[in-house]
Amino acid sequence: MADILAGENLIWEGRPTWRWSFSFMLKWGLPSLIPAIVGIVLSIASSVPAWPFIVATLVLLAIVLLLSWVRRLDTWYTVTTRRLIVRHGILNRNERSASLERIQNVNTGQGLYGRILNFGDVEFDTAGSEIGDAELALRGVKDPHKLRDVLDMELLKRDPAPSSGI
Repeated sequence: MADILAGENLIWEGRPTWRWSFSFMLKWGLPSLIPAIVGIVLSIASSVPAWPFIVATLVLLAIVLLLSWVRRLDTWYTVTTRRLIVRHGILNRNERSASLERIQNVNTGQGLYGRILNFGDVEFDTAGSEIGDAELALRGVKDPHKLRDVLDMELLKRDPAPSSGI
């Protein structure tokens, strides 16, 4: 969790949803079944034992599970009335932040798994920043369109659309 400064109020905070981790497990877990399939086919076709291939598959599945858990837990997002903060890392901590005043656009993106499981990315276009916009994206958040709408409302409070004055 990020420290909230005096005069700031918390709008939203959280980490990627477990659904994002589930999509990572599907993406990498299914290919890790290949050694077991190869081992079973080889054991049927010849006298090669299948157990080393099954053990390899179990090891790969354990690695995928561990990586998905770590990827989720090492990320924390905080949005206040003044800043957007993205933290990554467990042992080594990296933190990126931008003032809400620098945010020009808030965009959302959802892949196939995201559409099915209702998670996605909320990406920010920032003005005059040396920080890459990809660094300031909230990846794998639940209901990204709702979060985008909350952020848009906060941005509109700060910078209402100019009137035509005609």
